[in-house]
Amino acid sequence: MAYFIYLDQNTLSNLRHRKINEMKLDEYVKLKAVLKTDEIISVYSHVTLQEISQIKTEVYKREHIELLTELNAAYIEPCSSRLTDIAPEKIWTSFLQTQRENSELGIDSILISTELFSRKISGIHVNESFDDINNQVNFNLNNLLEYTGRMLTSFDTSTLPDELQQAMTDLKLNFNNLIKAPLQIPSPTVACDQQLGPTPFRQLPQIKALDILNADVKDVVNLIESAFITENSNFNLNDYFDKTPQSATARAYTLMNWAGYYSDDFTTVTQKKDRFRSSNNDMQHVIAAIGANFLISDDARFCKKAQACYAYIGISTIVCSTKYFIEHFCRFD
Repeated sequence: MAYFIYLDQNTLSNLRHRKINEMKLDEYVKLKAVLKTDEIISVYSHVTLQEISQIKTEVYKREHIELLTELNAAYIEPCSSRLTDIAPEKIWTSFLQTQRENSELGIDSILISTELFSRKISGIHVNESFDDINNQVNFNLNNLLEYTGRMLTSFDTSTLPDELQQAMTDLKLNFNNLIKAPLQIPSPTVACDQQLGPTPFRQLPQIKALDILNADVKDVVNLIESAFITENSNFNLNDYFDKTPQSATARAYTLMNWAGYYSDDFTTVTQKKDRFRSSNNDMQHVIAAIGANFLISDDARFCKKAQACYAYIGISTIVCSTKYFIEHFCRFD
């Protein structure tokens, strides 16, 4: 039986030859040896590739891809969550191509605008108002729809097999009906003097009374969720999240961050440090690792939240540090 192991970004980074030689830590040498055995399948995700792409030094990027190749790592397809054994080099090339296409299509502009909204609601200083951000989102969405419409119109359906021609014709018709009127997403209503970010949430009597740092890991998210519902009885969390393990994990991770349970300093943004984006990547790693036997990380705060997430959604993925994994799950003769 093979065991699937997902590595957070810092652990993966520390397994590179150069880092192992610099740190000279025995647990990383042993972990790498274990990961290369036939009983282990290392897995990685689009979040892994996204963080690699954010590295500024090209040599370091290459080191990460070479390490994934050395480990014969399997890629988790983002939509289906299926594993593929396509070589990491090919996956990386395809990922970079998708990034370029997303930029050309304008998808990046939409994501940047929506991230501004998330930053502002999290209490981070953003120059734009909510209305400004909302106008950006609507403008970029309509640009994307117009571009897509032009691409569909220019496509020659006669080049398709007969059984697909009608389907493409119907798609064009439905799309044209969709874009007859400009898309308008309403702007959120926020009082001018309303304090945003986690501070007001953490000061709620129900949250302060939880003593969640001392709560059993299996109860943490339910406790926060119950307190949130008590304070916001007219707000149904399920209206904003699909009922999937992935969405439940995202909700759990966000609630813990806002309530102060081993929270990331996600409101800290400086020229050299952007914990908001890093925190979001951490959450995405927890989501991506659903289904793995182990999630290994040497970030203790990250491990605490991941353990609480998995307890909340009822899965058995073991979250632990490199040292703990080596000492409790490996044998070295």
